Amino acid sequence: MVIQICRQQDNNKMPKYKINITTNKYLFLDIDGVLNSFDDYKVSGKEFLENIENTTFILSDRQISLLNDIVKKYHPKIILSSYWRNRYPLKEIQRKFETAGFKGKISGITPSFGKEHEERWQQIKHYIDDNDVSDFIILDDSPLDRKKTKFPNWVRTNSYHGLDKKHLKEIEKIWEK
Repeated sequence: MVIQICRQQDNNKMPKYKINITTNKYLFLDIDGVLNSFDDYKVSGKEFLENIENTTFILSDRQISLLNDIVKKYHPKIILSSYWRNRYPLKEIQRKFETAGFKGKISGITPSFGKEHEERWQQIKHYIDDNDVSDFIILDDSPLDRKKTKFPNWVRTNSYHGLDKKHLKEIEKIWEK
């Protein structure tokens, strides 16, 4: 982690300081089932998937608060791996996150190819390889491939509950070892 303190001079005012923190940690982030739950949509998982084309994503206050805790503690680069990265421009997604109280920044998105949920690991792996990423966590509720493989650094949430404090403990075990 690199911490850089920059002095910014404002005309006729006291100098301000801005702290820039850079890290080599990456958080690959899904939205549905992580930052919300099927309960937030008030439908079953099956109904949600059947109507996804006519839906916009919801961000739960509780899960956004937990995501803010992760950002505050580890300063990861957030890479969106969610289906929604293909439905909305990144600027619009960032705006929705900020409106929901998110304090961080979404740094990028994974590439889109293949079947969205069945090849998520390949999409993430492609990003990892192209960007020389070594320190990462995948935060997702869905299996990352058809074989339901347990991938390294995958913190799996429950679609009906989303991100919870127990997941923060799993993240802590990975990033503080």
